Amino acid sequence: MIDWMIYTKIHELKNNGLRKTQVARRLNINRETVSTYWDMSPGEYAAKEAASKKRKKKADEYKEFVLECLTKYPDMSAAQIYDWIKERTCLETLDFQKRAFRSYVQAIREEYDIKKPVSSRQYEAVEELPMGQQAQVDMGEISLETALGRKRKVYCFAMVLVHSRYKFILWQERPFTTDTFKTAHMKAFEFYGGRPKEIVYDQDKILAVSENHGDIIYTEGFQSYVDEVKFEVFLCHGADPESKGKIENVVKYAKHGFAQHRIFRDIDSFNADCIAWLERTGNAEEHGTTKKIPAEVFALEKEYLTPVSNHSFCAATESITYHVRKDNIVLYKGNRYRVPKGTYCPGKKVYMVVENETISITDSLTGEIYATHPLCHDKGKLIGQKRVERDKSKTLLEQERLIRELFENDELVQPFLEHIHEAKPRYYRDQLGVIRRLFEEWNADVVKRGLRYCTEKELYSAGDLKSSIIYLEQVLSDKQKIKKNTGPVLPEKYRGNHVEVRDLSVYENAMERSAANG
Repeated sequence: MIDWMIYTKIHELKNNGLRKTQVARRLNINRETVSTYWDMSPGEYAAKEAASKKRKKKADEYKEFVLECLTKYPDMSAAQIYDWIKERTCLETLDFQKRAFRSYVQAIREEYDIKKPVSSRQYEAVEELPMGQQAQVDMGEISLETALGRKRKVYCFAMVLVHSRYKFILWQERPFTTDTFKTAHMKAFEFYGGRPKEIVYDQDKILAVSENHGDIIYTEGFQSYVDEVKFEVFLCHGADPESKGKIENVVKYAKHGFAQHRIFRDIDSFNADCIAWLERTGNAEEHGTTKKIPAEVFALEKEYLTPVSNHSFCAATESITYHVRKDNIVLYKGNRYRVPKGTYCPGKKVYMVVENETISITDSLTGEIYATHPLCHDKGKLIGQKRVERDKSKTLLEQERLIRELFENDELVQPFLEHIHEAKPRYYRDQLGVIRRLFEEWNADVVKRGLRYCTEKELYSAGDLKSSIIYLEQVLSDKQKIKKNTGPVLPEKYRGNHVEVRDLSVYENAMERSAANG
């Protein structure tokens, strides 16, 4: 609801002879909003305002959580609280928009007198760059509270593609060195699927020894990496925020939009949560400047990136990437190391990190540790015990319950499933999957009719059920075609009459008379 000042301004401009569209443009508000208050009297406005204060808002169910966050962290933004609600409720969308929630949080701040610390810094706008042209890189750090109540500092590597604003964030527990800085690049390029033509950096001792008045001297490790991957480097001057303002905003966004106020448990889960946050919020929401969604623009920009081969990564990382094979093993120096069943997916790559005679198999993107084994110095060995299969009975019960619900708990369903389980115990889960998919392909009534047919004919399998459905539908279709091709029905008054059959001589006599007269 608009405030009293806007309401009076609408009526003032109306009395001056302006039209609704002109008023909306003058006040920078929606035309529908102007129409709502166009003919509203002051008394009606006062009543509407009073009613709005009493009306329950959609975000009220989270009011206690919002108040708890603001009380504990006065500097917390409405955007971060909004994201925390989505994360804790596991909902992709909420019943209220972020813009409305921002006003809601501001109202709570005013109601409970919780002021937000403010700071300002001056920038100057720069021209937008074409796709695939430039990325910007920067690092940051933040102190977080651990589960034990202590403080732990974590360090952030951030890269952003300038055109799409598509972001990549990586965290670690120690300050970045030249080697880990190069490893972070490798993970970023793998995340993007390629590299841009140019990367912008701040002056930092892990990549440059001296600016040397333009003749930049890089560290040996970083220089070898640049020579191998072959991208252009743009090193910022001191006190030049415009050159890398976009990445500074990303680092700030990562620190205060994601990391701040979180409880730090371990670096692996922290990185995994950060990737999920990027997918859910960081790269999925409209950018404030471009007014576009970074993920959607990146879908186009990634075609302009230059592919970087695994060979190029070898010189830039402490560990080479290895493929996870279909049988969930990783080949490393002549031996096979197990990873948990289900780890494999097409293109899955991992690092083999060796330390103190143990080897850790970690995800090349998120850093998640899949398995840790003793390092084997022999050849041809299979390392790691086969994991005990998990109990899947609960999942089967859930699938059975779902199928019974799809059949609306028909009394024929349970005996049908029991026969299948008895006849095909090893393939029972697959059979349930086929039955469930039948409801996606056919109308529910058709599937139920097939179930009744199978029960009558004592056919007990998902394949028989599918074949029965197809057969019954074909029979019904044939009947409809026969009915359609019977043609028009003879009127009742003509039914039962027979055509008179004359003798052939009658026609012969007629022909003779015609010839004689002719």
